[in-house]
Amino acid sequence: MKRKVMAVLSVPLCAAMLLMSSCAGRSTLLRAAAESEGFSYTERQDENFLAVQQGAQAFSARFAAAALEEAASGGRENAVISPVSVYMGLSLAAACAAGETKEELLSVLGAKEEELDAGISVLWRSLNRELGKTGALALSNAVWLDSSTPFMEETLDALAEDYFCNSYSADFGGDSEGANRALSKYIKDETHGLIDAELALPPETVFALVNTLYAKDTWNEEGDELTLTEEMPFTAGGGEEVLRRFLRGYYNMGRAYEGENFTAFYTETMHGFRLTFLLPDEGTSLAEVMTAENIALVSALEDWNALDEEQMLRYFTRCIFPEFEGGFQGDVAPVLKEFGVEKLFDSKMSDLSAFTGRTSGVFCTGAQHFAKLKVDKKGIEGAAAFVLPGAAEAGPDGYEAVYEDLLIDRAFGFTLSDGYGTMLFAGVIHEV
Repeated sequence: MKRKVMAVLSVPLCAAMLLMSSCAGRSTLLRAAAESEGFSYTERQDENFLAVQQGAQAFSARFAAAALEEAASGGRENAVISPVSVYMGLSLAAACAAGETKEELLSVLGAKEEELDAGISVLWRSLNRELGKTGALALSNAVWLDSSTPFMEETLDALAEDYFCNSYSADFGGDSEGANRALSKYIKDETHGLIDAELALPPETVFALVNTLYAKDTWNEEGDELTLTEEMPFTAGGGEEVLRRFLRGYYNMGRAYEGENFTAFYTETMHGFRLTFLLPDEGTSLAEVMTAENIALVSALEDWNALDEEQMLRYFTRCIFPEFEGGFQGDVAPVLKEFGVEKLFDSKMSDLSAFTGRTSGVFCTGAQHFAKLKVDKKGIEGAAAFVLPGAAEAGPDGYEAVYEDLLIDRAFGFTLSDGYGTMLFAGVIHEV
């Protein structure tokens, strides 16, 4: 996105272009996101896409570990976050930043400026795919601008083109309640009603960078439910046992991975969403297992040790797991500051001049994250928001098939990735 900034979008020009937001809490579309082409399979090897995806994966492991640890400090509730939603929101901030603020963001994002500019649109398209009648994967970017504040036109154009970002105007200064209501409705609509956040951004708000994510799929093509076991004990995070009927997942080729203090394996939905469980060993806490290193390790696993060539055995494993759901709502700015995103939240040091034309005085007051995920006998459905303000079965070949089960019968961690390996959600489940 190396463009010379040419002009500032002035308030009179805004008014001349479109009717501004009213006291009824309406919003006005200033810039529509560019139309996107579908994500092609061959683009998986695009060097810029790989660079950005690798940066996103590294960020996701670190952020998931830190945010889930922070959430766990408040109790034993089920916590689910969406690292990729936060990553996308920070990418929008990087596009709006300059100087040291931009350098900090690029460092945390793990990508060079030219890689991010070229690769973020490919990553966005990889996360917006038609999945037939039973599945959905949709990501959206938006910037909400206060109607009385001037912004750089060139940056809005670049956000629309490179980040598929819609730009809206709302009157935060004159009608804060109405502007918040309009933004909250936008998030609710984009997440199919799962994220029903009642935002309360103050009248001083001059912009809000927003990302939303929605994912849904069934376990099989027909949408049939998974079968249930009889009641079995599940040990919750507090140590107490509860009786639950577990879901019988389908067999996938491979054997459970034995980590230093945990066991991991995965189950998949119809369209390739991969739900990977991290089951702590007896006597091991979730906090000891859900580290950035372990999350990154299981997210990158491709070889699940399926073949024993000496014994001519091929292993298949299925996960037997409980239905669960979890969520998150809170300010993740403290976590991001620990990662090195400091100037963005500093009123004196923040440089968002590529967006506002002002080299100081414009900063982010927080980083609000919302996430929900439900896994049941029908499939998976999840959504998130971030506001900154696949092979055919092998034929006979002499191998004997061996089938094993992994029973998820105590508090566990998990990651959920799309078919291309991008981590969408991560969480810790104490109660089912």
